[in-house]
This record gives sequence, C-alpha cells and structure tokens, in this order.
Amino acid sequence: MADKKKHAGHGYTHTHVEHHADGSHTVHHVHEDGTHKDVKSGVADHDGLMDHMMDHTSMPNPGEAEAQAGPAAPVAAAPAAPLATPGV
Repeated sequence: MADKKKHAGHGYTHTHVEHHADGSHTVHHVHEDGTHKDVKSGVADHDGLMDHMMDHTSMPNPGEAEAQAGPAAPVAAAPAAPLATPGV
C-alpha cells in the first residue's frame, strides 16, 4: 500500500502569515518534502488571504472547480456551404 501524505493531501506542515500595515499579507506554506516545495506569496487583503489559504490547503467543494473555470467556450458554427450559382 502506498504511503499516504500526512497533511490532508496538500503536504504543508504549517503556514506563516506576516501582516503588514497596509492590510496586505505575506503567506508562507512550509511543505513536508522540503523548502523546494514551499509556497510563499503576497496577498492584497484579508479576503485574498482567506482565498489563498483555501486554495492551497483544502479540496474544492463539489462543483467549485468547474464554477471557477468559467463558462465553456462557445462552439464555433461550421462554415456555411457556398451557395449554388443558377445556370452554372
């Protein structure tokens, strides 16, 4: 049986959040496999912090991934056949 990741499938052991005076945050997720897999990024505000945490440490709710992908691209109509010229 394959070894199961200990940290809910995301592999992060812990997260550091730095709060800045302008309301932005620096988020650092520490990965169990080493620093080469760590994620460190900045977010503009508290809402961005919560979105970032959910995106990196939890599974999407049913249908959430599809909803974030947006509407499907419209299918292009097949080109119309040329009109027949009478008498040719």
